[in-house]
Amino acid sequence: MRILVVEAVTSGLVDTAGSSILSEGFAMLSSILRDVVGLGYEVSTLLAKKFTVLIRYLPSVKLYKLEKPNLAELRRLAKLHDSTYVIAPEDDGLLAELLEELDGLHMCSKPEAVRCVSDKASLTLRLSKEGFKVPETVVYEPGGALDVGCLKPPYVVKPSTGAGCEGLTIARTFEELKKAVLNAERPVLIQEFIEGVPASVSLLTDGLNTTPLSLNRQYLDLCRRIYLGGYTPMYHELIEEAFDTASRVVSLFNGLRGYIGIDVILSRDGVYVVEVNPRLTVSYVGLSRVLKPNPVKGIFEAGLGRLRTVEYRFNALCYFRKAFFKGPVCNALKKLESLNEVISPPLPVECLDEAYGMLAIVSKSLTEAENAYLKLLNRLSLETGCEIS
Repeated sequence: MRILVVEAVTSGLVDTAGSSILSEGFAMLSSILRDVVGLGYEVSTLLAKKFTVLIRYLPSVKLYKLEKPNLAELRRLAKLHDSTYVIAPEDDGLLAELLEELDGLHMCSKPEAVRCVSDKASLTLRLSKEGFKVPETVVYEPGGALDVGCLKPPYVVKPSTGAGCEGLTIARTFEELKKAVLNAERPVLIQEFIEGVPASVSLLTDGLNTTPLSLNRQYLDLCRRIYLGGYTPMYHELIEEAFDTASRVVSLFNGLRGYIGIDVILSRDGVYVVEVNPRLTVSYVGLSRVLKPNPVKGIFEAGLGRLRTVEYRFNALCYFRKAFFKGPVCNALKKLESLNEVISPPLPVECLDEAYGMLAIVSKSLTEAENAYLKLLNRLSLETGCEIS
């Protein structure tokens, strides 16, 4: 079976991504390629020429190097394969647009389902009507009056469409809120801040049946507005409620297929649903390393509408986390390629001497993994000459 894996950022389909988002995209790409190769499939992928230095961090696959990728070229290449798997952010409708262009050629959700869950305002309203716990939400239209009703600070402010922590901020007073929405060019969601543990549920669905794979811890830096990573599996007293909630959410939207990530907050009041990600998420970096059997076969089968009953199990814990490199970053690239823990090397985008990379530690416990991660940072700092945090 010939599979084409397309990751939007590394293929050049997203022009504005910084090194933080690039590290996420490449981490997902390298992880799933490794697993597809492990199944014995013939696999190809796309890589923008400006990112060709990353080739040495990929498994041996057929590679298409693109100068300026476009939808017509993407469809042409997809037709050379038996099927295509797409990883892309929902920003500006990109994921839905790609899936629409590749209609009949991919193993992912239907474009209309992607559009439904990508609109965070309508998603929150739908989930609330269906009885799910969601943060109380007000939609602010640019240029309109700022009325938050009964909402009290702190406020969570984020664009109505987008992926990850892009555009997300915390306003601790009404004055900060006014500044946060001042230059908004599209609808903005203003939500109550829910106290609790940020997490996500990874699951498989074929449109009728669902199989929860894991509960994953999420680490967020709200000041810098970035997702930092997390660990999997996460065990919590609300795990069964989280699995049940995520499965019921997915069943509401006809056309969701394959791997889906549901962002939740585990609070004293129960499980709050925050977002639905109709695509592979960064948590897969962890699942890829500690979940057995290889989850890719299940992802592809579910994407094609044939979810089988498989007993998945964890053989360890994976702690995956971004690291910020500052210094001679370009010189560090060659020194890092032999390290299995480097899932996504730091590749400068905005600044030549700064970049994010992503590391993954497999261990028996979270404490051991966190200690190993800190030791790895010290080691990499000495070997590369970079300040790493």
